[in-house]
Amino acid sequence: MKNILFLFCFLISMQITAQSTVKFRIKNAGFTVNGSFSSFTNQISFDPQNLSQSKLTGVVKVESVNTANSMRDNHLRNADYFDVKKFPTMKFESASIQLISTNKFKVNGNLTIKDVTKKVSFEMNYQLKNGKQNFDASWKINRLDYHVGESSWVTDDELSIDIHIEK
Repeated sequence: MKNILFLFCFLISMQITAQSTVKFRIKNAGFTVNGSFSSFTNQISFDPQNLSQSKLTGVVKVESVNTANSMRDNHLRNADYFDVKKFPTMKFESASIQLISTNKFKVNGNLTIKDVTKKVSFEMNYQLKNGKQNFDASWKINRLDYHVGESSWVTDDELSIDIHIEK
């Protein structure tokens, strides 16, 4: 029994320390709506000493959207927003990575949402902690550029994306 309890506690601690998140924020009716995607994968080959060979790729299953409001989440999955039946994933793929300063990098790449692929650039912080690579990035996009929803006086066009990856 003690071994099972120890294993259970160990597995819980592994889940807590191995956190990776894909989150977003957008203003709606004057309030900030926070959301996240719980299902995503990434392929990271990152060497700060060899940036030309480094590559960051992430794929998000859009159906996993969660804003803590099931009615809103279901609405976001519909054709007028993410259209998850037709476009089940979003994807980011880096094209180049440049050093800005110690542990800070500029990432250039392509972001595909629905039927639109656009070039994006953002700053990424990188740290090696306890033998794990940690990547943090935040940037803004215009949702209308990706055909996500329509112009609205209630919902902002611009939204913030926050990503934390621990490998």
